[in-house]
Amino acid sequence: MIAAALAELETAPDWSRLAQPQADGYDTEYIAALAADTTSPLRPTSWRRRPVEGAPSLFDGRVAVRNRESGGLPTPRYAPASPEDPELAAGERLVRLWPEAAAQFAALVDTVQPWTDTSIPASARAFPGSSSHSEEAEFGIIMLTCDNGFGVAQAMVHEMAHHKLRALGVSLMSAERIVANDPAELYTSPIIVGRKRPMTAVLHAQYSFMHVTALDLEVYRHSDPGSTTRRDSVYLLARNVPRMEAGHEEIGRHLRTDAAGAAFCGAFRAWSADVLAAGRDVLDAEGYGMPPL
Repeated sequence: MIAAALAELETAPDWSRLAQPQADGYDTEYIAALAADTTSPLRPTSWRRRPVEGAPSLFDGRVAVRNRESGGLPTPRYAPASPEDPELAAGERLVRLWPEAAAQFAALVDTVQPWTDTSIPASARAFPGSSSHSEEAEFGIIMLTCDNGFGVAQAMVHEMAHHKLRALGVSLMSAERIVANDPAELYTSPIIVGRKRPMTAVLHAQYSFMHVTALDLEVYRHSDPGSTTRRDSVYLLARNVPRMEAGHEEIGRHLRTDAAGAAFCGAFRAWSADVLAAGRDVLDAEGYGMPPL
């Protein structure tokens, strides 16, 4: 199945359907196949889904929750958390409000490694934030802090998006397809604003946080007016929409692509424009009234 999927992808892929999570799983199937391929220097190891093997799990027993044996988020600020922390299940429930992303997460991620941020006092853990990370050579594994359920949900789709781009051929500092900009050329990232970065890193930031912004919007649409979840989703949209508008403009001005990238990034920008317009509508309705960047 992997060989057949790769053969079709290389001969007649619809790159415009690989950017936004698809209801029929078209993108998920090919991304999984690419992650299992070892012919690319960006994928030195072949992904084989890690079994749950009795570990605590999420997404109907498909995604294991395990502590990392070594490495991971830096100590002493971050410490391993319980694999049965209830905020993990709370995060799963929020991701499920976006069915396409939930199905994709369960298919492409096999292991969640939970951490806690020891710098956050117990009184502040209602804040909907998180820290997260994933490694280039560890497709299917994500690390995240589970101090807040909404933060967990955002970290899930954020790191999944990084994995997707890597499998598609875009590393943080270089690319084998999609991005044609010289890695020595530096641009303004929507997230790390203190220094300019290669376009590959800018696209990673934009792509991952557009997934986050789309999730924030879905949570808003499915939450009750006056609820804590609705309030948190508005706060997060107010934080993320302006950043993503700035990144959208930066990519529009400076991104250069190959043929695959033209289709992929064209579809990504169209999806982004829809999400950002809807996010602006929410902020206007909620009285934020911030001018677009």
